[in-house]
Amino acid sequence: MNKFINRIVNYILERRKKRLEQTMDRLKPKTYTNSTTKTHINASETMTLTVETEKILESMDAEVKNIVKSCLTKPELLLKFIQQQGTPVYKIDFADKILAKINEEEGFITPLKGFKALYINFMTGLFAQKKLHISFKSREMFVLRNGEINIYYMLHQFHKWYGFKKNLPGYDEKAQELFKENLENMSDTKEMTVEEILALKEAIARDAQAADFVIQLAKESSGSKKALDKMKKDGGAQI
Repeated sequence: MNKFINRIVNYILERRKKRLEQTMDRLKPKTYTNSTTKTHINASETMTLTVETEKILESMDAEVKNIVKSCLTKPELLLKFIQQQGTPVYKIDFADKILAKINEEEGFITPLKGFKALYINFMTGLFAQKKLHISFKSREMFVLRNGEINIYYMLHQFHKWYGFKKNLPGYDEKAQELFKENLENMSDTKEMTVEEILALKEAIARDAQAADFVIQLAKESSGSKKALDKMKKDGGAQI
């Protein structure tokens, strides 16, 4: 694996897994149930997924790969596909700075509520020159800067969006809020409930799975060399 792909692994995958391991160290035996997962933490702190969740995860990479295989040099086709599935896509100048105000990153954004929803609804309507939508609830969306799209960053975000559409756990508002708050600096888990910790773990797992997918696709795809060379020249995984 070349040095550049290692950078992707270290940044996107391993950092998330370290956060996940930190939460595991503090868990006590308990059972937590969500839409597709029943998680049991036993004496040795192991996590068991239901057959339903495992089935979705097993099939998802193949489905996503089938969709994106013709888009490695044409990321705009992915955006078109996303819009066809009913998810709005906004490309606006300074999207990264606008999103940073509410602790969001470019790419796939899960549904929000409250001030964050009001803010993102207003900003996307204003700067994307769309009809203003004033609401304290927002739907899932993609928000990107204008300009050329980095295909591998986009694939990571696309994989997460696809998991959201599959109703995988980890994309609910609370899980995503905890994920964003703890991505850089893990909070003291003593202040979290077990349900919150497990929700956080689900969100981290989804992000890690998306990263694994990107790395494997980069290694397998015969047409990926140009994209990887361009990413290396540009200096990192930025859109």
